[in-house]
Amino acid sequence: MRRLFISATACFLLLTTGCASGKIHERSYLRAVNVNGANNDSVTMAFFDEKEAVSACGEDIDSARHKAELKNGRSVFTGYTELLIVDGRNCCRLLEHMLNNWKVSPSCMIVYSSDGEKLLSDQSAEKLKGIAEQAVKKGIAPECDIITVLGKLCTKQCAEVAELRADGTVGCRIIY
Repeated sequence: MRRLFISATACFLLLTTGCASGKIHERSYLRAVNVNGANNDSVTMAFFDEKEAVSACGEDIDSARHKAELKNGRSVFTGYTELLIVDGRNCCRLLEHMLNNWKVSPSCMIVYSSDGEKLLSDQSAEKLKGIAEQAVKKGIAPECDIITVLGKLCTKQCAEVAELRADGTVGCRIIY
């Protein structure tokens, strides 16, 4: 009787653990995204374990995301997003949407760039995130995770974040 119980338990554990077959390979995992445009209607996405960034435009950020998924050939998982590059316009609504609808990580860093699409296409997301983290550690920029930045935008209508420039320098920028 004991052997039957152990065998049944082992079979149950084997059948209920692990990922569904192949599902992890059917998605691209978003590492960094640049959002710009008057209506936040243009995105450039960089993924974990993929070399090329993907850019797309749409009527809004969600339709741009869907077009990027079509270009990339996979659905996009946004829960591990580490870096969001903004152009400084309509940031409060954008960050609320990213947090609530895209479900980006609460630790996702928010940075400003006047040409985030070029920056993300030319440099790795890992390097850009490292530069932003160093700017915070060195006191060049304040903490700029999405929760902190969104809190400041909601209460003060502006927030200070790291600015990543195309020439490799870093500064601080106020976004609205």
